[in-house]
Amino acid sequence: MKRSILLTIKKNGINGEGIGYYKKKITFVKGALPGEIVECVIIEENSKYIKANLLKIKEKSSYRVSNVRKEFLDSGAYNLIHVDYAKQLEFKRDIVVDAFSKYLKGKNIEIENTIASPIQIHYRNKNQFPVAIRKGKLIAGLYKEGTNELVNVTDCVALHKNGNKVTELIKKSIVKFNLPVSSSKKFKGIKYISTRTSFATGDVQVIFIANTRKINNLEKAVNHLKKEKIIKSIVLNITNEKSHLLLGDETISLYGKDYIIEKIGNVSYKLSANSFFQLNPIQTKNLFDIVVDVAKIKKSDVVLDAFCGVGVIGQYVSKYSKEIYGVDIVEDAIINAKENIKLNNLTNCNYEAGDATNIIQKWRKEGINFDVVIVDPPRSGLGNLAKHLLSTKAKKIVYVSCNPSTLAKDLNILTRKYKIKRVIPLDMFPQTAQVETVVLLSKINK
Repeated sequence: MKRSILLTIKKNGINGEGIGYYKKKITFVKGALPGEIVECVIIEENSKYIKANLLKIKEKSSYRVSNVRKEFLDSGAYNLIHVDYAKQLEFKRDIVVDAFSKYLKGKNIEIENTIASPIQIHYRNKNQFPVAIRKGKLIAGLYKEGTNELVNVTDCVALHKNGNKVTELIKKSIVKFNLPVSSSKKFKGIKYISTRTSFATGDVQVIFIANTRKINNLEKAVNHLKKEKIIKSIVLNITNEKSHLLLGDETISLYGKDYIIEKIGNVSYKLSANSFFQLNPIQTKNLFDIVVDVAKIKKSDVVLDAFCGVGVIGQYVSKYSKEIYGVDIVEDAIINAKENIKLNNLTNCNYEAGDATNIIQKWRKEGINFDVVIVDPPRSGLGNLAKHLLSTKAKKIVYVSCNPSTLAKDLNILTRKYKIKRVIPLDMFPQTAQVETVVLLSKINK
């Protein structure tokens, strides 16, 4: 029989869960908030920690938000949605503080207050909803946390309103034309539906993600969807079920162009189905402006843009600099980056696909030295590049991170030759426990 316990919540964990201590053992309670006294039931216990489910709140926090829709509370996708927004910003700063305290011990580093997102709902430009048939009805949305149970979402709190509108149209078209749906590898059909909305134009791209090219009545569904004026692109992506990536390499254009255009400031970007792009375009402009501000980039500066993706940051800062050199291991991203050069009539941006360490060494042998380095790595961090950056002659490094833990680990290496000057958390994903961080490092002159 599972045990019920009474717990006082002391702080938040990195995933937004409440943390208390039962018989001196750390206890994680999803949905509980610091300062609350809760009744919970133990669902997992080992020698190091306890996990418990929230049963009842005996004493409620003053910053708890009520009337939150159950599907968002259950999913884990929006794990701070029940928290007042000002408090969310404090929690996100605390996550950065905790990571720095753990991995940068003994270093007195000031961490600034989290910069709020200008909008806290409908800020997201993209969704990817799995689809399934339940009791004869089509559903699409979010999984309950830790389960394979799909919960239907009809109006995603984070997604752009056009994305929500088109998602419902896609669901209706699948039902109307009886398109095959695949909820397992045994069946061939549509596995996910996705929309991407341009905040600059309101245009929407529809992406059917399937494990087959042959989908009965798909043409009829496309003809039905394209009547909606905001839909400017419809594509079919063939997923590789052996890969951990949701999107496959093959994308078939069904209607319109195979991309839509987004703008950050005065810079335009072509976004295809596979393009990586920041999910909160409005806050992205603030992020880029902070990068420009802290780096104090001059017209004489040569800038390295590592993990450049489709060239988003580099092309935004290109007007402030002499030359941009971007590198990314994903070849399609570099193809898109070069297309975006033409789109924006830029003459000082150079891109190459490959491992960043190898390409940077090649450029240095060619006599190219960098004054400023901008890195925006995936959640796994810089990897081997962290040590390699110590040998560059760059006066400044601007590190943009979506993972405070790997950021702090990499800074532990970079601070051998660089000094941390500023640490600025930003909220790119309101209602979640995720936090973006910009760190400015300057070369230590010996």
